[in-house]
Amino acid sequence: MDKKLFSFLFSTRLMAFLFISFAVAMASGTFIESKYNTDTARILVYNAWWFEGIMLLFVINFIGNIKRYSLLRKEKWATLMIHLSFILIIIGAFITRYISFEGMMPIRENATENVF
Repeated sequence: MDKKLFSFLFSTRLMAFLFISFAVAMASGTFIESKYNTDTARILVYNAWWFEGIMLLFVINFIGNIKRYSLLRKEKWATLMIHLSFILIIIGAFITRYISFEGMMPIRENATENVF
C-alpha cells in the first residue's frame, strides 16, 4: 500500500494533473477577478482549501522527484535548482498567506507618508 501511494505521489501523471488543475484554477481566478472583483476571486479560488492542497501536492511531488531521479548529484544540479526554486516559491506563498497583511497607503503628490 505504501509503495503504491509513494509511486502515485511522485508520478509524472500526478504532476500533469496538478499542473492542469493549477492552470485551470488560476485562469478561473483571473476571469472571476475581471468580471467581479479581487475579493470574490480570493474567496472562490485563491483562499480555498483545495487551492492550497494543489500547491501542497506540488511540493510533495517535487521533493519526491528530487529523490526518485537522484537530483542531488553534481551532473543534475540544474534540474535540482529548478525543483528547489518551485519549492521555495510555494513555501514563500504559504508564508505570505498566513503571516502577511494588506492595506492601502494613499500618498498625495509631493507628500510623504509612513502609515497605511
